Amino acid sequence: MIKSFKQQTAGQLWKIYGDFGYVNGSVLTQDNKVSVVDDRYYVYSGYEESECGVISRKSSFKNLSKQTMLLSCLQTRFVLDGGEYEVYTQANSWQNESRGSWHLLNTSITGETRGLRDAYGVAPFFGIWNVQTGRGVVFHILARQPWKYTIKYTPTGTELCNLEIEVGLNDCNLSLQLPPGEKIELPEILYYEFRNKTDMDCYKLHQFMNQEYPRRELPIIYNTWLYQFDRITFDNVAAQIERAKELGVEYFVIDAGWFGYGETAWFWGTRGDWYENQEGGFAGRMAELSELVRSNGMKFGIWLEIETAGSLSNMLKAHEEYYFTHDCNGDELYFFDFAKAEAREYLLHMISNLINTYHIQYFKFDFNQDLDVDINQNAFKNYFEGYQQFIQQLRGAYPDLYMENCASGGLRMTLTNSLDFDSFWLSDNQSPYEGVRIFKDTIKRVAPQMIEKWATIQSVCNFKHYYQGNSNEKIIATNDATWSNVRGVHQSYLEGFLTGGPIGFSCDLNSLSETVFNGLKEFIVQYKKDRNFWKNAVCRILVDSASVLALEFSDVNFEQIELVIYTKRIRQEALSVYPVLNPLANYCINGDRVMSGDQIDAEGIQVALDGNYQAKRISIRNCNL
Repeated sequence: MIKSFKQQTAGQLWKIYGDFGYVNGSVLTQDNKVSVVDDRYYVYSGYEESECGVISRKSSFKNLSKQTMLLSCLQTRFVLDGGEYEVYTQANSWQNESRGSWHLLNTSITGETRGLRDAYGVAPFFGIWNVQTGRGVVFHILARQPWKYTIKYTPTGTELCNLEIEVGLNDCNLSLQLPPGEKIELPEILYYEFRNKTDMDCYKLHQFMNQEYPRRELPIIYNTWLYQFDRITFDNVAAQIERAKELGVEYFVIDAGWFGYGETAWFWGTRGDWYENQEGGFAGRMAELSELVRSNGMKFGIWLEIETAGSLSNMLKAHEEYYFTHDCNGDELYFFDFAKAEAREYLLHMISNLINTYHIQYFKFDFNQDLDVDINQNAFKNYFEGYQQFIQQLRGAYPDLYMENCASGGLRMTLTNSLDFDSFWLSDNQSPYEGVRIFKDTIKRVAPQMIEKWATIQSVCNFKHYYQGNSNEKIIATNDATWSNVRGVHQSYLEGFLTGGPIGFSCDLNSLSETVFNGLKEFIVQYKKDRNFWKNAVCRILVDSASVLALEFSDVNFEQIELVIYTKRIRQEALSVYPVLNPLANYCINGDRVMSGDQIDAEGIQVALDGNYQAKRISIRNCNL
């Protein structure tokens, strides 16, 4: 299907225009490169295919004239013959990350972002499925500016039509100035063919990312947010430290509420004042808390929202020139201007002081507001270039610093941000049930190693079973972002949810019963033993139905395979699963039963299902190793 792309004319390769007109002319093809040269510009696309079948298309536009150009559209194009197609897209919003569905394409489908968060409203990827051939292609957009995609049928002048795919910078209100001799990069596009419509062969993306951008570590984290939100004190946080150490936590992170002054609300008030609150919060004792964390063998971290400032902050009063403003329904929002070198230097100095003062080794970077459009009409080009420079400076100065990315939950959970950060806060909706759904859909566009899973739970002892008349204990979990709704969760389901990426706890660890605590402790011990496997695993979705979800994690050579099967409300005692594996190998299933790869492929593996809303783990090993 990929080979059927039409790449004959400049108009079929690029949609680029401005005050100079449209890019056109003869296309020069050389090896895996296509280009157009004109007296005024040079346009280029290079293609590189990885061993796992992922193709990268990188494109650029250079101004060869002696005058500044105004660019109004910068997009790459892919053209196919018309036919019958379906399109997969994902909506992405607070507590509702990665909600995807297939749509029959009738006219056109568009997805776009316009502001500073690159997954706000919609995720930067999509898939197309040829209904006639039963094959598809998935596209991933690696953009550092507001982006846009459009999939549409375009008549060819007769009753026939083409399928046109346009991907690039968002052209809304775009009039980007490009001085003579300068070049601008268009968003990189990753794409590959798939045959499995359920998960769009997402394992190819995972393998590509693991090879090109390997993870450093998969840590165990504690975060204070869903324990006390911003109502943190020295005593209530310190009470979690010993229990966290015993559980196996490696990073202990203080979320919002540690900074500012007095009782001023942190959200709209004192963001930007990144110094310790001497009256509220820890009342000047955060260095002491950091020492206590580190003396218990854990690394210390804090929450920051460096891209904004509160309207009451002293930072804004002292350095208003470091910010630009935006009116949102009558409220004035303030955004840090990363385009200014002096602002970046000030921020880096301030963060360095925090690191040195509190021995910080972990930052959770959040971003809770957005812009509608760039009034300067350059798609925030200078902002994002400055932001990238800042991240590189911070990484260069502190190469061992762990950096978590959050934006009102998962609104910057993208491939592009996975190049800059170590992992993503999955969602502010930390329900294990919704978390499984978000994880399952997000791995279609992000490697599983990037996605944190958070246990936000409490134990309820002596829970009365009115039907049976006896009592036992239950685990309850938040079912939203605020504990406004709670729901019981079976420990097997919780541990199944925590499988596959960095593991976090954000709750009162002292509220957990010894049975629950020890079970999680054993789970973490085993996870650490297998951490290298999880760090490099690819994931496939074997079953995704209304009642059952089955995920397969494996190494690329199928030497180790871990199946995790989640139930909802079921009407069956067992499930037959057909994992992808090496047909020539012999496999040990859960350490004893031996089956050949051919036999498993033909017969499947029968998995007994223990009940509703539980999870089961099946471990498969190559017996020949």
